[in-house]
Amino acid sequence: MNKAVFTVFFCGGIVKKHEIIGLLIILIISTVYSFTLPETSLNEIESDPQVKIIVEGKYNETLVFNSSPTIEDVFKALNTDNVYGFDQKTVLDSQTVFYIPINKNLISLNHASKEQLMTIKGIGPKTADKIIDYRNEHPFATIEEIKEVSGIGEKTYLRIRELLCL
Repeated sequence: MNKAVFTVFFCGGIVKKHEIIGLLIILIISTVYSFTLPETSLNEIESDPQVKIIVEGKYNETLVFNSSPTIEDVFKALNTDNVYGFDQKTVLDSQTVFYIPINKNLISLNHASKEQLMTIKGIGPKTADKIIDYRNEHPFATIEEIKEVSGIGEKTYLRIRELLCL
């Protein structure tokens, strides 16, 4: 008696009965696994509702809040007054580095004249004009915002931030 071999032509080749069954089993297992994977992953995700603000300069602290704080909240947590001209209502995101100047004779980013800005080493007439143009369109809310002025990068900011206030 001749045994008939069950074969199927699949992608130009011959696939035997046991190979088809194996592929179907793999397909079923992967489908079941794909439905259970997202559910398992969601259960494993931990959320950290705490918002951390890193304060540098006069105060070197990391403050933790339950929600995004305003600058006013930061000063309350530090038990000090905002004598620097920061916009009290500005909301800070988690991991924000908030710089509070150390010096007393500070130059105001929002009010200094071109000549006052040029007293800062590395700030020439063109950069002073760019700072003034920027603040006329959008007053500075934080000292860190000066990095958005063309020509002032991270290195310059780190060098001059202790001389600035709002």
